[in-house]
Amino acid sequence: MNIRFFRNIACGLALAAAGTAHASWPDHTITVVAPWAAGGNADIHARLFAKVMSEKLGQPVVVENRSGAGGMVGALYVSHAKPDGYTFLLGAFANMLGEFFHREKTLSVERDLAPVAQLTNIPNYIAVSPKSKYSSFKQLLDEAKADPKQVTCATPGVGTAAHLVCAIINKDAGTHIETIPYRGGVPAIMDVISGRVTFYAGNESLPYIQDGRLKGLAITSLKRSTLAPDLPPVSDVLSGYNVNSWYGMFAPKGTPKEVLERVSSIVDQAMKDPKIRDQLAKLGAVPVGSTPDQFKKFIKSENQRWAPIAKSLDIHLD
Repeated sequence: MNIRFFRNIACGLALAAAGTAHASWPDHTITVVAPWAAGGNADIHARLFAKVMSEKLGQPVVVENRSGAGGMVGALYVSHAKPDGYTFLLGAFANMLGEFFHREKTLSVERDLAPVAQLTNIPNYIAVSPKSKYSSFKQLLDEAKADPKQVTCATPGVGTAAHLVCAIINKDAGTHIETIPYRGGVPAIMDVISGRVTFYAGNESLPYIQDGRLKGLAITSLKRSTLAPDLPPVSDVLSGYNVNSWYGMFAPKGTPKEVLERVSSIVDQAMKDPKIRDQLAKLGAVPVGSTPDQFKKFIKSENQRWAPIAKSLDIHLD
């Protein structure tokens, strides 16, 4: 009886301490991990929302870039972090894809991370150097069919959304375009601008298209976007083609529900701010915002949609 009594006392004290910790959260610096190199859309999203979080929470929020393995390095780091509300992941569609492209199951976004909120939806853009001879996606695709060695696709990493864009083009069109992975979108784009690689297929392209550093050929959403109305969809050439990306905030599994809901609320408020919406529009991103439960359901539906498609592509990162 004495043992049970002291166990109950210990449990009560632990719960009280946890409640106090949650009530005082945050009381020191928070880290948001961006799992790709600085300068890309994931990094820009992370820094934008880190600033908003810091303003709303009254504590410093720093961004830490942990790139590698198509976003897997940073995601794994967060999945193993202490679930105390001081570490978050600025995750993306590519983090979810990583599960399907590894033979050894190292990380499942749905299983190993706590969803906080979806930030944005964002299409991918097919873009070439301004000096490129290609003036349409159809022209580029015809060349790829006639002489596969003439057309290459730069991506921000193996297993990323851009890699998926190219792989599904190959699958649907019967082409054999070589994909060339980089450690992030910016270095990939630089090599496309220089003409070293034929085209880029990621979601970071829009600002470069708008300022003339890249020439846009197509958008990967099913229909034209109001953010890039002059770009025809890939589906005009490849019927039904539709590959969009997204960004969202995650935390280590076991992070207190109250913390997840508070950060989710901050994201939702930010999505309604005209200044933030304008900043996101420059990236080609459409603001979303969601509760943790809504984001959880979205991840589940995305897994169900993409798992059979990704597995059929036979892409392996290990």
